[in-house]
Amino acid sequence: MLLRFCGFKIAVVGFALSFGVQANEAPVCQLEWHNNLSMQDGALNLELEGESFQIKPSGQLYFGVHKVRLSDDQSALLADYHRLMVDDLPYTLSHSQLIDQELCDRVAMRQAKESEIQSLIPALKRWQSVTLD
Repeated sequence: MLLRFCGFKIAVVGFALSFGVQANEAPVCQLEWHNNLSMQDGALNLELEGESFQIKPSGQLYFGVHKVRLSDDQSALLADYHRLMVDDLPYTLSHSQLIDQELCDRVAMRQAKESEIQSLIPALKRWQSVTLD
């Protein structure tokens, strides 16, 4: 996974991360990152198996340069996801070496939102940024 935020780039290759607060503690959760995700000029960019999607803050979805026709409910869902990711990405980047309970909770919320997206938006039926074990 490639995360880009505010000009910084951090690459996370699809592997499981499991760090506890202390070395002798059991991991809080295990995360497996999928696909590429970046934020640029206010838009959330998703890369899925060679396909590029972009979500604008308004919830408008683009496939490459083509605007995807969405219902009001679909746009509202993507706008919510965009807001979630604007808040989530800085936290995720700042906690890339320490998986704490808050990060696990944030990932669970992200998974739930992505599951909604998969069920309501056919173009993104395979979109998933992270799984939580």
